[in-house]
Amino acid sequence: MSKLKDILGPLLVFPLVMGAGLSAQLFLMAAGYNAALSAIAISLLGLLAIAVIERIMPYRDSWNVADGDIRTDATHVVVTQLLITKSLELVWPLLFMGLAMSLSATFGPENLWPHTWPLLAQLFLMLLIAELGRYWVHRAAHEVPFLWRFHAVHHSPNRLYFFNAARFHPLEKVYFLIPEVAPFILLGTNTECLAIYAVFNSLHGLMQHSNIHVRGGMFNYIFSLTELHRWHHSQNIQESNKNYGNNLIIWDMVFGTFFKPKDRDVDIIGLLNRDYPKSYLGQMKAPFSPTDLTKPAGYHKQNTLAGAVK
Repeated sequence: MSKLKDILGPLLVFPLVMGAGLSAQLFLMAAGYNAALSAIAISLLGLLAIAVIERIMPYRDSWNVADGDIRTDATHVVVTQLLITKSLELVWPLLFMGLAMSLSATFGPENLWPHTWPLLAQLFLMLLIAELGRYWVHRAAHEVPFLWRFHAVHHSPNRLYFFNAARFHPLEKVYFLIPEVAPFILLGTNTECLAIYAVFNSLHGLMQHSNIHVRGGMFNYIFSLTELHRWHHSQNIQESNKNYGNNLIIWDMVFGTFFKPKDRDVDIIGLLNRDYPKSYLGQMKAPFSPTDLTKPAGYHKQNTLAGAVK
């Protein structure tokens, strides 16, 4: 029985958590509850559930030990995920209102988005569109040195656990959100689809960064799951410049950045520079520091040597 649990638990944890969250959101919306408030409530319950599962079936016991990071990550949640994201929700419609009205007048609001599709089909379409833009923004954050200085904040943890899914520099968060927001304002995506996307995005992000023993199986070739994302946080640059997908891994497969070795697990994660600031204010200042606090030591040298070898 114990062996069966050890096999089935890692395989079932993602579909069960995600299935429960999406089902709850669909049920509450059908019952007439506010879609946005329901999404927030389900995301919070999902956070608590994932935090508990980390303790029951951890990927690495050492990652369940605090590394002076909980207060920092909590501050990232409040500032970046709540204050910045919620404030921008008021700004985005104003920025794109003119173009959205023009598109609506030209094509008709009912023709821009497939409102009659089942909500789960609309969700997958929304994921495909958002992920294409997000893939290239994320990839640029790794390949453009100036952008990396901000993105290094997200790669600075020395362990992965659910809470550091929120660790982003606020300035980076602004342009990371554009592919997830602009297309759907312009297309007039309905509130119900936006709400179910919010639930999927929240639960997936928490699970993706969690310290849970997960086996994604066939889902690893559709979604950017925990097993794949750990490689993206590897200290080895040839491994971390892979698996850029936020929710889907499909675009990594299309553009050749899918990475899932079968013979080993990820080794050390984080930055080569182990002196990167751990405090929230230190991480806010790091991108503007005159010293190389962001890119791992030897990064440019490594790239130069790799190019010479080629």
